[in-house]
Amino acid sequence: AEDRTGQDRPAEGQTASTGRRPSAMEPQSFGHHGGGGGSLRQPDMAVRSPAAHGEEDGSRGMSSTDEDETDNDEAEAVYALYYTVRGMATFLKRPHLWVKVICPMLVTLVSTIVSLSMLFGMGLRPQAHLFEMLHWPGWICWMMAVICVLVEVSLINLIILLVLFGCVQSQIMRAVLEEKGILAELARENGGEVMEQYCYKDVSHSIGFLLLRLPLLILTLPLNAIPVAGQIAWVLLNGWIYAWELESEFLVMLDRRFKCSHQFSFVKGHFGAFATFGAAAMGLELIPFVGPWVFFATNACGAALLAERFYLEKRSQHPNNEQPPATAPDGQE
Repeated sequence: AEDRTGQDRPAEGQTASTGRRPSAMEPQSFGHHGGGGGSLRQPDMAVRSPAAHGEEDGSRGMSSTDEDETDNDEAEAVYALYYTVRGMATFLKRPHLWVKVICPMLVTLVSTIVSLSMLFGMGLRPQAHLFEMLHWPGWICWMMAVICVLVEVSLINLIILLVLFGCVQSQIMRAVLEEKGILAELARENGGEVMEQYCYKDVSHSIGFLLLRLPLLILTLPLNAIPVAGQIAWVLLNGWIYAWELESEFLVMLDRRFKCSHQFSFVKGHFGAFATFGAAAMGLELIPFVGPWVFFATNACGAALLAERFYLEKRSQHPNNEQPPATAPDGQE
């Protein structure tokens, strides 16, 4: 067969240069797409599979993610601890909030005097003898007995505040958030009103936190027998639930987290902040007299500042008012 130039075209399967078929022993050449006679030799080197690259990139990604999460937890713990201090300044600068602690102050004053007199009169010596049974030195036994009595008095005041005056902390927290404009922003994003918890759900959550916190406070109370380390462990074990209770109402406003399971997922994602803030707040409230009188209110202000940070964090993740899918209320899922 002839092409348009009149030259012979090589037969099918023959090479262009010699016109013969390549033998089975000769390496076949692969021409470029653009024609010509060049051939490509496969490189004599090991080629790494995409899976190997994926595994390496994945391991690097996981390690960097773990490092980022660790750094994030540490940062959250630091700023949560800082908000307990800022809460004090926030409360002291707002005299209109002081009147809200008058009633809790009077009640806890009476309870502190009564519990101190009863526990030092009837509970100090038995507790000292209990430590002597552990073969501790006498002076350590009496010192630990005094510490245990003070912790027990603080626990009594803590239970009284939890049962009778939990609403006071909620009022202080809402006042700070309203002053900072957070409630107005949440109302604007929600169509003109702030999302509120249903009455029956609010009551059930309060009872649930009460039934969860009280047994845990009592069951972990023996940890206070261990000097320093025991007190730190006690507030860490109980503090994160206290912080969750303070932020529970705000989580409904922020993300419509009506159910405890929905709120717990948020707590897990910010556990460093909840654990650190709650432990520091509980430690401050355990200080006799000053704790239930002052730090009870300043911790509510600190919780409001922590809530403000959660709001700003969400806003930075969803700019231009792009809200994430909201959690549906009960009965609407």
